[in-house]
Amino acid sequence: MERLLRQLLMGAQPRPPTDQLNHPDTSETVNISALALIKMMRHARSGVPLEVMGLMLGTFIDDYTINVTDVFAMPQSGTSVTVESVDPVYQTKHMDLLKLVGRTENVVGWYHSHPGFGCWLSSVDVNTQQSFEALHPRAVAVVVDPIQSVKGKVMLDAFRSINPLNLSLRALAPTAEPRQTTSHLGNLVQPSLISVLHGLQTKYYSLNITYHLTPQEQRMIMCLNKKSWYDQLNLRKYSKLEKETDETFTKINKLLEIFTKETLEGGSKNRTEEDVKKYGRVNVKNQLEQLTGNVLNETICHQLMAMINTKSLN
Repeated sequence: MERLLRQLLMGAQPRPPTDQLNHPDTSETVNISALALIKMMRHARSGVPLEVMGLMLGTFIDDYTINVTDVFAMPQSGTSVTVESVDPVYQTKHMDLLKLVGRTENVVGWYHSHPGFGCWLSSVDVNTQQSFEALHPRAVAVVVDPIQSVKGKVMLDAFRSINPLNLSLRALAPTAEPRQTTSHLGNLVQPSLISVLHGLQTKYYSLNITYHLTPQEQRMIMCLNKKSWYDQLNLRKYSKLEKETDETFTKINKLLEIFTKETLEGGSKNRTEEDVKKYGRVNVKNQLEQLTGNVLNETICHQLMAMINTKSLN
């Protein structure tokens, strides 16, 4: 401490120890776009129960940020536990074709799937990742699990191998951490036991992942389930519409009976007692409004489509 204060008073800048210069930074963040995430998930699910792989396109924004904007699949030979590329020339040809259409992104890493057995890197995956890091030291390996991923929660993680120099330093000093922790972001997600058993924090380390949407991607996702204008002109069968309308009116009649009963019983109670009694039950009033609105919309739209089709045929 005295030596540090003496250096500061003399105007000298303190230098970090030499064994920390090559340590990876856990505050580094990988931003994955919605397009890249959707394409990775579709590719991973299409290959179940086999593993699939592909390359990630993007840019290295700064020393702490990597943006993944798009992905593309690779010619590969995969099994249920391993996957490898079978055409190394494909990547070069694909990148040349992308540059012809104005896509100037670079390869920032690769992704592959682990269908059903979590996100971690095997010894083969570590060797593959090291070959990517030989081309660029900041290349990232993303592992996605399409089986354990559910709606609203994607099982995804990003890794990078640890420099062998750090492993030798840790062998000399077992208590030393093989990486420099400069942010809390790398410790937000607790590692699973299976990933630790397969070499997490000894052979490779995990990176923080975030997801972001551009305005164009927001509009694209909003239009995924939107019907085209000509879909509204298709007439439905009258028999099917009549059957659905009868079923809806049956539900409306049952809800009306419940609503009438609740209204009569609620006249002798205060507002607090009514709220306590209705707690956890279905809101009958909202259900009635929704069903009646749907019936009116379906009937009006069907009548308008019938009129338009009649006029167009004449």
